[in-house]
Amino acid sequence: MVEQSSSESAKPVVADTGYDPSRRQSHRASLMLRRAKLVCQSGEYLTLIRDVSENGIGLGFLHDVPPEKRTILQLANGMTYPVERMWAQSRQAGYRFGCTITLDEFLREETPHPVRPLRLNMDGIVRVQDGRAVMDAQLLDLSCEGAKIEASDEIRTRGLISFELPGMSPRLAQVRWNVGEQYGLQFQHPLDTEELAQCAMRLQPFGDMKKSRFAKLLAKARAA
Repeated sequence: MVEQSSSESAKPVVADTGYDPSRRQSHRASLMLRRAKLVCQSGEYLTLIRDVSENGIGLGFLHDVPPEKRTILQLANGMTYPVERMWAQSRQAGYRFGCTITLDEFLREETPHPVRPLRLNMDGIVRVQDGRAVMDAQLLDLSCEGAKIEASDEIRTRGLISFELPGMSPRLAQVRWNVGEQYGLQFQHPLDTEELAQCAMRLQPFGDMKKSRFAKLLAKARAA
């Protein structure tokens, strides 16, 4: 896992608010680049939360800003929020919430479950080498710390295997769990934040619409 700097682990501080430059003066909290993901019809993309208020949120990206205007923001604790992009400049964008939020609850990002790494659900073909056996597997999700894959061939659950995605150098991983044909992998050396973001872009180019998961999350956010 990428180590956070002291500024990233600092408590939120009060900063400015709103998307109108003339009004950016109160009730906006800086989140020190906390990770989240933006769920679009074309896929899921890593984003860094820069600041937030009851009305909107500022996001940073490690690639171009996703072009879709209305999307879903999902936090690491699974909470989802419909958002609408109001402005974009370089690799930053401002979004307005499509629902009422409680700022304190958003900042705490509480969860009844153990904290898990932020996962991006995406499809792709993974090359797995288990000893002398080499096989292709289906990628189901990816995080900096590991991945979930599905393989028709059995993969050993002890020792290290090699995991390789297109455009990414091979990475050693250990099988942490196995249910049927699905395997949870933990990387021996985690991806850094930029590697994860760029991998998401390669596997999910803008304009390649996949509506099923987006529609499901949108319904969940509206019902919250």
